[in-house]
Amino acid sequence: MTGWYTLLAQTLLGMIGFPDYPAYVAHRRQHHPEQPILSEAEFMRVRQEARYGGGKGHSVRCC
Repeated sequence: MTGWYTLLAQTLLGMIGFPDYPAYVAHRRQHHPEQPILSEAEFMRVRQEARYGGGKGHSVRCC
């Protein structure tokens, strides 16, 4: 039951725009050990830019 609850919680948090940093770190360590891992602040910034279109000359907007 704990595994199912964790998966549900991760899914719901991802849907509202709160990505799972520990899952990101675990994935990077397992699948990409030679590449650097972003800090939590950098990770959150990158995810927000991906979600809302900020950075790289694009304006930030919600709709």
